[in-house]
Amino acid sequence: MSVSRHIVVIGAGITGLTTAHHLTAAACRVTVLEASDRLGGLLHTRHLHGYTVDVGAEAMHVGSPAVSSLLAEVGLAESVATARRGTSWLWTSRGRRPLPAGVTPAGPTKLLPVLKSRVMSPLGLLRAGLEPVLPRPALPAHHDVSVGDFVAGRFGREVAERLVDPLLGSLHAGDIKQLGLRSCAPSLVPAAESGRSLLRRRRPTAASPASPAPSPAVKRGPALMSFISWAAGLATVPEAIAQGLDVRLNSAAASLVRQGEGWTVHCVDGTWVEADAVVLAVPLAVARRLLAEHVDDSIFAGHSTASVATLVAAFPRTTLAAHGLGETNGLLIPSRHGSTLKAATFLSNKWDHFADAEHALVRMSVGRAGSEDVVTRADEAVADRALADLATFTGLRTTPEWVHVERWPHAMPQLTVGHTARLAALREALPAGLVVAGASYDGLGITSCLVSAAQAATQLAGR
Repeated sequence: MSVSRHIVVIGAGITGLTTAHHLTAAACRVTVLEASDRLGGLLHTRHLHGYTVDVGAEAMHVGSPAVSSLLAEVGLAESVATARRGTSWLWTSRGRRPLPAGVTPAGPTKLLPVLKSRVMSPLGLLRAGLEPVLPRPALPAHHDVSVGDFVAGRFGREVAERLVDPLLGSLHAGDIKQLGLRSCAPSLVPAAESGRSLLRRRRPTAASPASPAPSPAVKRGPALMSFISWAAGLATVPEAIAQGLDVRLNSAAASLVRQGEGWTVHCVDGTWVEADAVVLAVPLAVARRLLAEHVDDSIFAGHSTASVATLVAAFPRTTLAAHGLGETNGLLIPSRHGSTLKAATFLSNKWDHFADAEHALVRMSVGRAGSEDVVTRADEAVADRALADLATFTGLRTTPEWVHVERWPHAMPQLTVGHTARLAALREALPAGLVVAGASYDGLGITSCLVSAAQAATQLAGR
């Protein structure tokens, strides 16, 4: 009778738990070690003054089969809350403007909505419209370029600064002139390597794999909204995945020791676990420490992170409507404006489960690469700066009844130019039986983490 492989997964964030879920389905025996006292990593739901609010990731995007499949497998597909219709705004030198339709974190796919939005100047629009006819040098295979430089080269500087920076730059808390195209905007790589136009690209047909039919695993509203959550918060997801798994909280891994063809994971509390293989679903800085005896430290050169914070503020219920924000879901601020605030989400407008709440809840995101203010400043100072920026961009000067500040020190990996090559070198250097997975390696966002988890599980389950 064959004996199932025993795999240890270090880290009980969304990547680690999903990896364990897939490995268990493949008949492996899995132990998950988590250093903290909770599941979920950056999926963190808090109970604040009677409200259940996410202070890490705020929503899941349902456009990926990886998301739909996982939710169906763990029994969450029928209980999702879908984001309500609402306007997302961009801050410009002319004030607030609606985010144009067809604009993605990687740039515009349509020019007419951008024209109507008045986000860009006439010269900026003219330059963007020349993308199909201007020379488009092909990006050599295995070469990388920054997202900012690529987009500016194709569409002009204004598209990069006014559209891509507040979307992709805010998501990564980074500088788009430093973030790598291959790691942060992989959907653009085929066009970059072929030199084809992004505005003239052929629209996928109904039968094309690029536009799959909506998955029945996730209920959609009539408008096919993109973002979902749960009334009990995103912590619902890691809690559901963890059901039936052997997850050990407060079990920080201290070292990895080679044991024959397998590994022994020694924990800080003096316990240890033997395994056939180990998945490091942890930030790269943690992996670097655990791999110190097994991988040359120089392979980690070039890695950096950004510190961020999430703030939740409770205003009197009628405040948003009184300031013309009653239909507003979100606000994005380009980095060139120099504000502490980079984005705001009006939770009471966006989600049904906050619609009848006593307060109007506003979530604010602060922190960018190159500044540690959100870590070093006191909570009151961080809140005062964010609220002052919110007042500047929305006119909302009402004093909130309470503010919560949630800090995330060094939580956002900066996947800068050359990251994919550095990652390939790291994976090539890993001893047999060790695998890395998660946002530090395969990209930010829940979808990227789920794909990374599936790849790690496939790699180990097949051995």
